[in-house]
Amino acid sequence: VDDIFTIDCTNKIITHGFCDLHAHFREPGEDDKEDLGSGSRSALAGGFTRVCVMPNTKPPIDSPELVDFIIQTAKQYPIYIHPIGAVTKGQHGKEISEMGLMKEAGAIAFSDDGLPIQNGLVMRKALEYSRMLNVPVINHAEDDCLRCNGVMNEGKVSNRLGLPGNPSISESTMVFRDLKLADMTGAKLHVPHVSTAASVEHIK
Repeated sequence: VDDIFTIDCTNKIITHGFCDLHAHFREPGEDDKEDLGSGSRSALAGGFTRVCVMPNTKPPIDSPELVDFIIQTAKQYPIYIHPIGAVTKGQHGKEISEMGLMKEAGAIAFSDDGLPIQNGLVMRKALEYSRMLNVPVINHAEDDCLRCNGVMNEGKVSNRLGLPGNPSISESTMVFRDLKLADMTGAKLHVPHVSTAASVEHIK
């Protein structure tokens, strides 16, 4: 029939839209780098129809008002944008944010993103709250005291190159801590960008 639009999918893959669990659209505050509009268009061009945006904006997404800002602004764009709220106020790692109110406003998870939650008690409280809300906590697993501000993995290559290295244990020890806390609290934990064999073994 002449009026039927046909797409030749020979040697192509047809799938559902992809979901990015860890995106940075930089709005509010750093619109010169990215915003919800440019980010959503880039995502759609790559086949992503759902994107979870991290809260390390300026200011951080640590209140129900800012979660609602993301939800309302996203309605004009061609993909689903899901805000992740900050675990702690200002992402300072000290005081738990208004997690319940942010969940009501539309937050689908909580994370301080690139700022690891160093205080184990704060992480425990965050997991306990998240369990009641039935949403995951995403913690960038890295012990700041062990990290050494290196530029690569610590080992023979870093020594040969004369470059400061980060020991892999700086990640794996915090992964282990977070897993034990999640097990104790019964909460959902997501461990992002795992990069060491020891962390993988802990997760197993």
